Amino acid sequence: MKAKDLLVKYSLEFFVIVLGISVSFWLNELAVERTHEQERVKVLQSLHAELGEITLYCNERRDNYSDDVNLLKVLMDDRFEPGQLKSLTTSKSRIEFILTHYRVFEPPMNRYQSVIHAGGLKYVKSEGVNEQLSRLHNTFQRYMQTSVNYERELKQSFLPFMTSEHPTLVLARHQNAIGTEKYATMLHAAIAADDRFKANMHLLSGYLENKLYFLKLYEGIVMELKTELENALGDAAPVTTSQERSRLR
Repeated sequence: MKAKDLLVKYSLEFFVIVLGISVSFWLNELAVERTHEQERVKVLQSLHAELGEITLYCNERRDNYSDDVNLLKVLMDDRFEPGQLKSLTTSKSRIEFILTHYRVFEPPMNRYQSVIHAGGLKYVKSEGVNEQLSRLHNTFQRYMQTSVNYERELKQSFLPFMTSEHPTLVLARHQNAIGTEKYATMLHAAIAADDRFKANMHLLSGYLENKLYFLKLYEGIVMELKTELENALGDAAPVTTSQERSRLR
């Protein structure tokens, strides 16, 4: 073969090889991008589904926090009437709970933690989603935990005071002969007559109201994150499946 023919032949072969390699790399990149996009959607949908669980949890916490605040207000009211409690509770243990126990704040975070541990956040390209995730699970989560800790520390220090200075109230909680209204009346009278008791109740009331306030801020971030997730998903915005709806109930 002539040199010119050989040059054309080898040039064509080289071109075919280079083209084949380029097409192979291109197809591989498409496959990788497709996989990344599938992972991105999966992560966003998982986070979006968890927001439904968080919303249900916050609704339950808000109802209980509000009842705690309202019960305490009734007990501290100078115009106290036992009948005011009927719309809030008919249980002595529920009243005692406000004085001796604290409510934790532990919203569902299993999906978020799984995404973190699996390195799934690297697929989330939306700055808005990442920013709101950080605000929700870091900043405002800490605010809520701090509020809970303040309440816990106050009640832990208050328990010895109750048992030493007001043992009749502690005992009355377990005496069947003393009904809820009489128990509440005894508690109101003790608060009114003891400045230390009253001071603790005012502090507790402030902590409970702060906790409710930060919960409302937390719920606001949940709504903002929901919007950012749906914007990031675009046309692929998640629809809750019948299985997930059943689980959320």
